[in-house]
Amino acid sequence: MSICVLGGAISAPAFAPPAGTVASGVVVAEVPLGGASEADARARLEELGRSLEHREVRLVAQPKETIVSMAQLGVQLDVEATLERVMAVAREGGFAGASRAFLRTRTDVPFVFTLDEGAFHEIVPSIEEVLVDDPPFDGAIRVEDGVPSGELPRTGHRIERDQLEQSIRATVALSDQSAITVPLQTIVPPLTEADVRLKVEEAKVILSGPITLWYAPPEELVLQLRKENEEAEKRFKDEADRAKWKMPKRKSRMKRKGKRLVEEASKAKPDTLPLPEPVELQFTQQDLLLAFRAHRVDVPSPRFIVELDEAEVKRKLAPVVPKLYNAARDARFDIDDQNRITIQKSRPGTRVDHSRLVEALYKAALTPDRRGPLPVDNNADPQFTTAAAEALAIKGLVSEFTTHHACCQARVKNIHRICDMLNGTIVKAGDTISVNSMVGPRTLERGFLMAPSIGDGEMTETPGGGVSQFATTLYNALFDGGYVVRQRQAHSFYFSRYPMGIEATLSYPSPDLVFMNDTKAALLLRCDYGETFIRVRLFGDNGGRKVDREVSRPFSYTEPRVEYVGKRSRDPDDDKVKDHGSHGFSVVTSRRITEADGNSRVEKRTIKYVGKPKLIEVHPCRIPKNEKGHTGERCPKPEEVEEAPSP
Repeated sequence: MSICVLGGAISAPAFAPPAGTVASGVVVAEVPLGGASEADARARLEELGRSLEHREVRLVAQPKETIVSMAQLGVQLDVEATLERVMAVAREGGFAGASRAFLRTRTDVPFVFTLDEGAFHEIVPSIEEVLVDDPPFDGAIRVEDGVPSGELPRTGHRIERDQLEQSIRATVALSDQSAITVPLQTIVPPLTEADVRLKVEEAKVILSGPITLWYAPPEELVLQLRKENEEAEKRFKDEADRAKWKMPKRKSRMKRKGKRLVEEASKAKPDTLPLPEPVELQFTQQDLLLAFRAHRVDVPSPRFIVELDEAEVKRKLAPVVPKLYNAARDARFDIDDQNRITIQKSRPGTRVDHSRLVEALYKAALTPDRRGPLPVDNNADPQFTTAAAEALAIKGLVSEFTTHHACCQARVKNIHRICDMLNGTIVKAGDTISVNSMVGPRTLERGFLMAPSIGDGEMTETPGGGVSQFATTLYNALFDGGYVVRQRQAHSFYFSRYPMGIEATLSYPSPDLVFMNDTKAALLLRCDYGETFIRVRLFGDNGGRKVDREVSRPFSYTEPRVEYVGKRSRDPDDDKVKDHGSHGFSVVTSRRITEADGNSRVEKRTIKYVGKPKLIEVHPCRIPKNEKGHTGERCPKPEEVEEAPSP
């Protein structure tokens, strides 16, 4: 029986597969999918993918061959892309689609796959090791029993990776299971036999025997350092004599302390410099063998390198470095008792130039006695030169401020610690400085102690508590110097040891004290302290500006807020005031800055102190609702109150 399909006699939708199913007769790599649901087709393709990864491929390079799996080559079936192709067959309309559906003809749909190039390139060397008998050799330099020798370069074959990849892609796409011929290419090494022999001769020169490097310090350098040491000893003696003269006469704790300081000073030593000594350092043949390296580099062009490892050479040199090293002296600012500032000039130092050390060994190896000078730089520049110090244009004292505190508390140690950390700080013209960024977090590991501080309006113990006194002292010096303060926060409570309204709190990471040097000269910060005070001095040149400060009378007083402290042993009818707290109030601070040309400006700010809370100790049942520590319990009747032990 024959069927003749004329125009309109058979409607394509009548023979189309149900929605979401694969068209009849669809096959992928001999896996029938016709009539399957989309989910079933996906499952069959996933199974096909697993079998594809385990399928073996035979690779041939006559007369050898090897077998690898598709997975080792990086071949993976792309299930979703293949499924999309399969489902697209079902959506084909018109006469062709209707005829296919009616006649149930077979339709082979090619699968989509990926090739992981990373996996492919990783497996190629092991394939090459099996199939290629004559790989190319770039040449090498060996050292056996202290004698260098060369292995000459050889021409050979390697797998042509791009062509092999194309062959694998074509084979997989066609589901061809026949062997793949591995394409090989001839490789000629870029370096020649002459290149290797030349480097072998260089290696023989380096390793043929011991090499000695020597150093003799210039006589003028020794004389200069000896003179500086004599001056340092004289300064040390003068300072010790002044310390004895200033020791208190009356018998007191201060006298005992002064005596202790003099005794400690007598045990100290003057700040003298070691004199450089003549040095001879021999690198034995064994030392040279340990440091010897030979390898090929390709940038900027292929070549062999024979060299001595710099780290090994430095290790040999380490024991004699102290005899050669004399640190360069940085310029520094000296300040006398009248706040007069002078620049202590910098001077060059002596150091080994490690960048030339290996080169010095090469040059010494070429001499008849295999000796050469150590590369010592007798004029090593200091980090901070006299010229750099002079360029800062620091002329003298601009402003200073002192605050006082009780002696011998943990907070005092913290004040001294932050003072030491920032003493000598130089702020260049136009620079902005954050105290928190300069100091970093205050932790026990960094030398700070636990001490009281204000946190969220309450007194609490924290590492570094008390450093706000340094911030207040510095802020006042900046205030009187007319410098720009970018960020400053006053305390929540007023402390009588600080100037009212003109003070600063400090914590990490905030609040911070941030200021800018808006002058044309650098700013030098000096901080010194005693048992009961801290002083900050600012040296520079503010252009002759003058500063007048003014603080208004306090206004807008507020009563201290009440906070309750629960204590179960306290009688419910007997409250006790632990701290009367302090009133809150506001003040207006003003700073008039008058420039040298007579122009002036006024900066005003209102500072509001909330005051310390009034602390009342009560039985927990007396703590009001919504207050910290509220329990909601009923207060006991008088007969229920038991005698409680004393706290």
